[in-house]
Amino acid sequence: MKKLLLAILALLVIAPANAQNKKHNFALSFETSDYSYKEPSIEYPPHWTGTMYGVSAKYTGRGLFSDSAEDFSSDRSFLSLELRYMQGDTDYDGFLQDGTPFKGSNIGDYYIEGAVTAGAVYDLTQNGLSLWPYLGLGARHLVDRLDDLGDSGYRRESTYIYLPVGFNLKQDFSKGWSLSANGQLDVLLSGKQASKGIAEVDIYNDQEEGYGLRGSVKLEKQFDKFGIFVEPFIRYWHIQNSEEVLISDAYYVYSFIEPKNETREYGLKVGITF
Repeated sequence: MKKLLLAILALLVIAPANAQNKKHNFALSFETSDYSYKEPSIEYPPHWTGTMYGVSAKYTGRGLFSDSAEDFSSDRSFLSLELRYMQGDTDYDGFLQDGTPFKGSNIGDYYIEGAVTAGAVYDLTQNGLSLWPYLGLGARHLVDRLDDLGDSGYRRESTYIYLPVGFNLKQDFSKGWSLSANGQLDVLLSGKQASKGIAEVDIYNDQEEGYGLRGSVKLEKQFDKFGIFVEPFIRYWHIQNSEEVLISDAYYVYSFIEPKNETREYGLKVGITF
């Protein structure tokens, strides 16, 4: 599978290209989203909801194998680096460790995410329509501060390593306007769930099966030296049951599994490019 993906990327990069854009592009964004996390396989599924706020930065370089910043029309390759930080206070509707129903609010959550992707640009028409397929490697680290609830809570940390495979479809218009659509599949390569402070022990579960989906539409206006854009988006994660972990004390053996879960984000990015 990895050899096939590398071969596809090589074919994308070596083919000739005609699209014209700046060789170096930077974007800084403010983001906000409606956040929801649920474990639907449990009889009474716990549910986190709230509003996230954050910032992101992205660099895109064109013509990786061209030395000229003005003319790289024969080199369709591009490379993107993206970093994101989101945080917010969420409300919890679930139960305590002993099974007692419980609700809590103002739980501090945050996540950090980064990805590197590479691909190529294809001019589909003569009037500015281009396709940008890509693949790469990404990582996401989420911290859920259930320990904010006091002795009944614990700290949850989720770490995903994933393979992003996606595309951008971009239409350039006159007077610096453009409209882009993005679609992306995130293939989970490795996941680790850390539950810290449950019954005075830390539990680590491996999560090996799952995927993510993303989509967005971006409207952008370019001026002489900078541009501005708005971009509504959706992000979704579906993670299967983790591997079982057994922990024993002097009398009993306990089994711990991180249950199947779903994360949804609906939001908006507003940013500047230069």
